[in-house]
Amino acid sequence: MSSNSSSEAAASHPEEKVKKTEEHSPRQRIWYKSAPHASLPRDTEDIISEATRPLVDIPDALSRPHVQTSLNNNLLEIMAWNLMESLTAENEYNQHIRRFLNIIIGDDPDTAHLELFDTQDMQESTYHDQLLQLVQESLSRSDEFLYRVTKSRDRVVYAMEQKVQLKRQLDKASK
Repeated sequence: MSSNSSSEAAASHPEEKVKKTEEHSPRQRIWYKSAPHASLPRDTEDIISEATRPLVDIPDALSRPHVQTSLNNNLLEIMAWNLMESLTAENEYNQHIRRFLNIIIGDDPDTAHLELFDTQDMQESTYHDQLLQLVQESLSRSDEFLYRVTKSRDRVVYAMEQKVQLKRQLDKASK
């Protein structure tokens, strides 16, 4: 009887149900409002057609504003700088993790004389093993991050070198 009365109550107040779903519906996006077949603004179409038309010769390439912008901007240098800052910060963090790991293992010369863990106590030995595992996992993740960021920075630096070579070749060919 209660399930029947609840369905009757929901049917008698459909506005409440609609109001609740409207309150929690996702925010409207601009692209939801436009039809899928809507055309681009005229100036956007002109920009796209200009950027994608075939190159005739090198002066033609150099006369295009997007080519000049790409060759003269410093975004790659900024990316390389930011990646180097990330590498520096992570490397410092990595060194702290390594030092802490050496202290836990007992290989640190500054703290080797201290007995930080009682190896005879089984519960403390279990905590020591868990801590050791967590620190090793953290170190492994830090090493992986350093490797990936280093590879990324190497690729950005390579792209910078390629851009410089391309600029030289274009300047030489345009003269």
